[in-house]
Amino acid sequence: MVKKRIVRKSKEPKQKKINLLNESIQIIYKSIIIVVVSTIIALSYTGIRAALNVDNKTTSQTAATAEAVSNTTNAVAETPQPTPTPTRVYHIPFKYRNLFNEHSKKEDLPRIHLEEAKVLFESGKALFIDARSASEYNDAHIPGAILITVAEAPTKIPQLKDVLKDKVLVPYCHGAGCHLSDKVAYSLFDAGYKKVVIYFGGWPEWTQANMPVEKYEPPAQYKHLFEEAASEKDIKQITLEEAKFLYDSGLANFIDVDTQDKYNKMHIDRAVTIPVDKMKDMLRGYDYFLKQKPNVLYCHGRGGKAKQAASMLYKEGYKKLLLFINAIPQWEKAGYNLWKMPPPPPTQNR
Repeated sequence: MVKKRIVRKSKEPKQKKINLLNESIQIIYKSIIIVVVSTIIALSYTGIRAALNVDNKTTSQTAATAEAVSNTTNAVAETPQPTPTPTRVYHIPFKYRNLFNEHSKKEDLPRIHLEEAKVLFESGKALFIDARSASEYNDAHIPGAILITVAEAPTKIPQLKDVLKDKVLVPYCHGAGCHLSDKVAYSLFDAGYKKVVIYFGGWPEWTQANMPVEKYEPPAQYKHLFEEAASEKDIKQITLEEAKFLYDSGLANFIDVDTQDKYNKMHIDRAVTIPVDKMKDMLRGYDYFLKQKPNVLYCHGRGGKAKQAASMLYKEGYKKLLLFINAIPQWEKAGYNLWKMPPPPPTQNR
């Protein structure tokens, strides 16, 4: 009897299939993980990039704005700008409003005193006009006032049209007994300015009420001319240039101390005569005059009489003294104003 051999099928092929299946599943699983991770990374990158773009745009806009501001600032800095005037609100009391009206006749121009002058001064709508002399104006005046003398009015008023327009014009002079302000007021009215008010109380009333005044400040190189001499030896000798400055500004008295005859023949224009040999007798009448300003003393010689007069005046208490030595020759050579006696008319032969 023949025995049949039973051959058992091997399990290996089946196991291989299982292994392959597992590997495939793992590959698929890993692929899914890779895809998911890649998607997350991609989304994250896109978000970051978008955010960065926004930041870059913001930064660019900020930089551009900063640059524009900088350019504007530089442009403003390069172009000089006028200093802004603070807005000043002033309410004019009803009873004073007529001061700001136009007037149809110059005979009707109001004459005012301190109370009304203060209202006009504080309003900022008025321009005070000093009708006194240039020397008095330079010494001190109402703040903001301009100088228009009677003699200058016809020529000066047209030149100042931009200054005078849209203002209440307030001429003043030495007070009630002075008519210089009236004459300047009439000149202004005739020139077409109808808002004119005459400050009748004038400079005396203003200063007696301790109202503010503006004093002249000479240029630095001339300030020493206004100082009092500490001693008789410290009385200064001035140059032609310094004398001309004092003469043109009207800030000093020019005094011819030589004889009356020499003064009558020739002297610096506008100088007064106080001969040294008559000085003591004349001082009482000139006391106020000599105390108001520096006094420039000169004679027609080499300065001997001028020095003698300076010594005499210093001992009497006058300290603002200046010596102008060799004055007449220097003044004449420079072509400055000299008064000379006219020559006698020629005699006619009969």
